[in-house]
Amino acid sequence: MKIGYLGPKGTFTEEAMEMWIERQKHDTINKYTKIECCSIQKLIYSIGERELDEAVVPFENSLEGSVNLTIDLLIHEVDVKVKGELILPIRQNLLTKEKVLLKDVEEIYSHPQALYQSRKFIYGNLPHAKVKETLSTAEAARIVAERGGNISAIGSRRLAGIYGLKVLAEDIQEHKNNMTRFYILSSKDGARTGRDKTAVVFSTENRPGSLFNSLRVFAKRNLNLTKIESRPSKRILGEYVFFVEVEGHREDGVLNEALEELKQYTGFIKLLGSYPIFDENSTSNIRSTGENSACLQEKEEILQAFACKPVRKDYPPSGGEKSAV
Repeated sequence: MKIGYLGPKGTFTEEAMEMWIERQKHDTINKYTKIECCSIQKLIYSIGERELDEAVVPFENSLEGSVNLTIDLLIHEVDVKVKGELILPIRQNLLTKEKVLLKDVEEIYSHPQALYQSRKFIYGNLPHAKVKETLSTAEAARIVAERGGNISAIGSRRLAGIYGLKVLAEDIQEHKNNMTRFYILSSKDGARTGRDKTAVVFSTENRPGSLFNSLRVFAKRNLNLTKIESRPSKRILGEYVFFVEVEGHREDGVLNEALEELKQYTGFIKLLGSYPIFDENSTSNIRSTGENSACLQEKEEILQAFACKPVRKDYPPSGGEKSAV
C-alpha cells in the first residue's frame, strides 16, 4: 500500500503518517510504502489519480484554524474521501548548527505557519533577525544544516536529530496546547465504528432562512455539528459554500435521513466521507519524538464558525455534483 506525506523527511506530516501506520499495525495484510510528496496539491491529486492509496494532509491547527488549501482542493478540485483523522501535538523549537547566543541570530527560516505560531517569541527575543519563509520546517532545517553560521530554523526536536542541529530555545510556540489535525485521504472513506464523523460540503439557495433550514436537518435529529465553516465559491465575490463536520457515519439511519433531507435546501452537495473520531484517550500511539509527555494530555480541537452569505442555486458552474450523497 502506497501512502504519501508532505516532505522532506522530518515534517510534522511525516510524523503524523508514522502515527497513522503505528495505529494500523494490527493489520498485517497492509504493507506500507512511504512516498514523499512536495506539496499538498500533489498529495491530493495523487489520490484522485490513484497513484497513492492513502495520503496524510494537514487540515486544521488549533492556533491558525483550517488549512484553506486542503479544504479548497477537497471541495473544488478532486473527488477523494476522508477515511481517518489524527491530532498531533506541535512543539516548535529554535534550531541552529552551532551553539550561538540568541542576540547573534541573524536569520530565521521556517514554514509560514511555524513562524506565525512562534511570532511572539520572535518579536520578543529576535526583533533584529530577518525572517525567511520556506516550503516546510524540514526544508528550513536542511538550509541551516548546510550553511551553518548565525542562522536558525524553527521546527521540531525530531528535525534537530535528523539534521544534526542544536536546540537553542524550546517550546517557543505561542500556546503550549498547539495541535494540528490531519486527514487521511483515500478513494474510499472509513468503515463504520459507532464513533464516527462525517464531512459534507453544500451550498444554499440565495434567500432568507436557507442556511437555517439546512442546519436544522441536523439539529432536529439531535446530530452534533463539530465544525462549520464557509469557503468562497470561487465564482463571484461574496458567494460561499459551507463545510460541515457532523457526528455519525453516513450509513447511520438518522444521519442518512438528514443528508437526504439536506438535498431539499441545497443547490450543491458533496459528501467527503465518514471516518472514525480520533481516540483522544489512546495517547500511547502518539510518538512525538523528544517531546514532553505532558503535552500529550493537552489535546484540544479548536472549532470555528463563520458568518457567511448563501450562493445561487446554479452553483457549481461546471463539474460539480448536484447530489453526491
